[in-house]
Amino acid sequence: MNPFKIDPATTFADCSLHFGGPWETSMFLVKTVEKSKLPGFEEVIPGLCFGARNSLDEAAALVKKGLLKPQDFRFFVGYAGWQYDQLREEIESDYWYVAACSVNLVSSLNATSGLWEETLRLMGGHYSELSWKPKQDL
Repeated sequence: MNPFKIDPATTFADCSLHFGGPWETSMFLVKTVEKSKLPGFEEVIPGLCFGARNSLDEAAALVKKGLLKPQDFRFFVGYAGWQYDQLREEIESDYWYVAACSVNLVSSLNATSGLWEETLRLMGGHYSELSWKPKQDL
């Protein structure tokens, strides 16, 4: 995430870094206590917030205070973005599959395997079969 100061770099030194998409912006997800919002972070779903490079200092401060653990964070470089209606059209064309999400699902995904493959396996049935196919065959 290339923090401005050394403190966040050492606080999160043992955390994995995931690659999220072609747009070059860093961000992170943080698991919070259910139904609690963190000031300065955007809530995605209850119990899950996201932050960006400019909120990394606040994240490190929360860890130092003992309110969160480094393992509560998942860091990403890059993201995927769409123009207005583009994502809806791609879902309707079966380029994407929509899945229900929960904080437990996001935080339990294995950091060593692909998030895409693991989520499809958890969805079961036809989706589980797709998780084993090479991406170019889909």
